[in-house]
Amino acid sequence: MSNKSNTTKSQDIPTLIRKATEKTETRCTIRGQIPHWLEGEVLRNGPGEFEVGSDQFNHLFDGHAFVHKFTISGGWVTYTGRFIESNLYKTNKEHNRILCGGFGTASYTDPCKNIFSRFFTILTTSPYQDNCNVNVASMGNAHYAITDGGHMVRFDAEKLKTKNSIAFPDILNVHYSTAHPHYDTNGDFYNLGLTFGRKSFYNVVRVPASSFSKQDPMQDLEIHSKIEVDTPLQPTYFHSFALTPNYIVIHDQPARIDVLKSQWKRIMWQPTSGSITNDMKRQSVFLVVDKKTGNQLPIKFTSEGRFCFHFINGFEMTTEDKRYLLVDMCCHKEPINLQQGIVILDNIRQGQTTSKITPTFLRFVMPLDISDSTEEGHNLVNIVGCEATGVMQNDGSIFLTPESLLKKEFSGTLELPRINYKFNGRQYRYFYAQSVFTPHGEDHLMKCDNMTKTGITWMEEGCIPSEPVFAERPGATEEDDGIILSTVINKDHNKPVFLLILDAKTFQELARAEVKTNLPISFHGIFEEKKT
Repeated sequence: MSNKSNTTKSQDIPTLIRKATEKTETRCTIRGQIPHWLEGEVLRNGPGEFEVGSDQFNHLFDGHAFVHKFTISGGWVTYTGRFIESNLYKTNKEHNRILCGGFGTASYTDPCKNIFSRFFTILTTSPYQDNCNVNVASMGNAHYAITDGGHMVRFDAEKLKTKNSIAFPDILNVHYSTAHPHYDTNGDFYNLGLTFGRKSFYNVVRVPASSFSKQDPMQDLEIHSKIEVDTPLQPTYFHSFALTPNYIVIHDQPARIDVLKSQWKRIMWQPTSGSITNDMKRQSVFLVVDKKTGNQLPIKFTSEGRFCFHFINGFEMTTEDKRYLLVDMCCHKEPINLQQGIVILDNIRQGQTTSKITPTFLRFVMPLDISDSTEEGHNLVNIVGCEATGVMQNDGSIFLTPESLLKKEFSGTLELPRINYKFNGRQYRYFYAQSVFTPHGEDHLMKCDNMTKTGITWMEEGCIPSEPVFAERPGATEEDDGIILSTVINKDHNKPVFLLILDAKTFQELARAEVKTNLPISFHGIFEEKKT
């Protein structure tokens, strides 16, 4: 597919993919009343530029990384936005064209070189792959732009200035990690990684909290545990996982990475999106690692094959002296073709923002106390009010059938679930989600109650909110005592971008902080309380 773009007037480019404008700290216009206790920073990451010169990126995941920040202090809010100056970004900007592509966009060698030099370059080097445009991670005073892949980019959270690019293989034998790390109750940073080879491994990686005082804590990344992949040349694709007080849960799903195809495409500077395939004959398998020992539990948990980008939460429960491990996920029953990002971006360019995705929020319950005398066909889940089951199979595995966390009329196209992170790994009631490419353009946020299986909505005509981030009120004793923060862009270019501030209990708007700037879609982000 060609990277060449048609000449388009900037005002005709849809808001979702319009080039972001870099801004130094700018005071926002406040409408409403910001809670006096709300002090801190919202940091979000996403693709901020889809065209360079006459070239265009082909995939929604490929735009140059752009980090924006809202700083809340003393009832005022300021906005800052800046591109992550990765090696990929600097190369493309230097040549004013896309030489380093991405997940769905081809890369090219320096056009100033002769044909023999270009051929030699292809055989001996790889294009830069450090365009980390999906999420933000923090460790102490260190902040990182992250993505699904083999790199992170450290940046200064005050000015958003890029510091250095980090390749995981330079630290330890890991080629890929997810864009959704976790933090243990003791502060340790956890993530999932992949190591490719004749023997491939799923790795649990960690940075001890004791390293957070260092300038670049990621340099202390270590392997906590690993599981050998049963199909080494086709490991699963994962984007997130669950962390509980005692366990780490990996979803080995039908989406597989074709290692040989992926490596060949990298060698030939071709996009790797076509290297992820869906083997819907495969069941989903839940791999459970004991966090204390690093050993995989011997119990095999399976379910009908589903695709999952985002775990919501995971927690442990004991009832009637029986132990259970519960994981809540946003699942897609239909196979997800990650090349669909090319179609979605094309549709956005043509003014169409709808999608056929129909995710559902599901709870899987894994029984942990299993007797050798358990008979085939016996349901081992016995939790009052729980519709999920875990049935013993003749090979000793447990087949899981999930229950829905929302009634069907509330699900729609909701994705990107978030919780009050204080409740990560704990039994919880509420999560918050964003509609994604709704059929009739009713973009909205929803507070979801997994007890009543209902939700309440925030929506404003013409507005496109981002993933909702929870900020807890100091001294809170209830799970939903806090604020929801979402960056909202408008389909009308003449209207401002704003930080939406909702009461997490009532889901009513308390305030908004408006700034006149260009800001396209952003994927994920964090809220950090003001450091004292």
